[in-house]
Amino acid sequence: MHLLKALYGHRTRTISLWLAGCCFVTLLFVWSLPGVIALRNGLMLLLLLTVFAAGADCRFASRTLRLPWIMWPLLLLSAWIVLHNSVFAWAPRTAWQESMQWFKSAVLFALGATLASIPRQSDLPAKRIHWLGLVLIAYFTYAIVDLALKPWTGALDFRTILIYAKGLASRDLASYLGTTLVAIMLADICGHFAKHRGIFPGQIRWRLLALLGAIGLTLATMTRNSLPVLAVLALVSSATLVSRVARNNRKVAVGLMLAIATITLAGVSFSARNDVRWSKLSSSLALGLDTDTHRAWLNQFDIPYPIDSHGTPVDGSAYLRVAWIKGLVVEISRYPLGVGYDRNAFGRALRADYGSWVKTAHGHSGLLDFTLGVGIPGGLLLVAFLAGLVKAGMSGWRQHADAVSLALLLFTLAYACRSLMDGIVRDHLLEQFMLLAGLLLALAHSNKASQA
Repeated sequence: MHLLKALYGHRTRTISLWLAGCCFVTLLFVWSLPGVIALRNGLMLLLLLTVFAAGADCRFASRTLRLPWIMWPLLLLSAWIVLHNSVFAWAPRTAWQESMQWFKSAVLFALGATLASIPRQSDLPAKRIHWLGLVLIAYFTYAIVDLALKPWTGALDFRTILIYAKGLASRDLASYLGTTLVAIMLADICGHFAKHRGIFPGQIRWRLLALLGAIGLTLATMTRNSLPVLAVLALVSSATLVSRVARNNRKVAVGLMLAIATITLAGVSFSARNDVRWSKLSSSLALGLDTDTHRAWLNQFDIPYPIDSHGTPVDGSAYLRVAWIKGLVVEISRYPLGVGYDRNAFGRALRADYGSWVKTAHGHSGLLDFTLGVGIPGGLLLVAFLAGLVKAGMSGWRQHADAVSLALLLFTLAYACRSLMDGIVRDHLLEQFMLLAGLLLALAHSNKASQA
């Protein structure tokens, strides 16, 4: 009887583990697809059930979540949102509805930490290969399919297809997933050179090929917002690698990082030569800062864009983003305690100041949008939470040259940088970040504990 029970339990855990892996990789792929909210939620629920059926160790996740520089910002921010919804929000009902995405993301953060505890019978390197390998499969597949589905057989030229044609979803989503791939592969390569122990097995040439593929797929989205993120990733990974490798390998490490930087700069140069929007960037930014004279940033649907010095309309994307960022800073200074958790908090504040004719909804700067919604205290607590993740990643890398710790550091920095330029502190992008951040944190912390 005990033998049958053991065999049955083992078989159930094995099937559940396979189902959890399938749910995880499918969820990562469909998370960025439009119009599949019900499917996403169903996959999240199924992932939760299969993880616990596979024998997840809640104590393992609890030890990770109790890290003080992670736990306190997360708890205090959640408590502040509850207080803010009850006391300070202009529209409490809307604030409660919208803030559910934060609490859902906090649960996903805990779920990500729990994922790292299975398979329970596997050692730590096998768990890293299992879960982070699935991340690579999902995101590489998404980026390749997104690029392949563009209308290559039509009459449009190459540059127009890359810049304006749509694949699976928006180019911004594909570029965000691309920078995540770059962060993971850079960490893997740095770990290999620093301690001959990266995240994944295999020869260095295959790691470099995967990194080049990730950079190429990111640059192919022709999104200018991804370029500063790639620069930050290259700079930080170079500095951390050179500071950690032995002196006799330092020349090799410097040469490798210079090669990666050269490839990245070549891609930036390609983007600048083939994207006509770069020629209007400086004038668009200058006019965007003049928010008093030009009002298209308040209602771009009814008010035409301003004209630059060459007599042509400005680049709408650059003009609007810089004007919205300035407007967000002004509105935060006017309402330091926020207007209420709302994806359209910026529009709500603008209509209170300028009138009902304003049609701008959000400012495409996730961190500033979030701060305007929940106030400066909430924004600072979110920054503290991100800083705690960076600290955890930096600590693991400095002490043990742990590749997953560096992946956590780079992944968090990429998200933080992108959140200044894109509205990614909400909806499925916030959910994806929290799930993967919890997973990376738990994998990194478990390595630190085993080393100790």
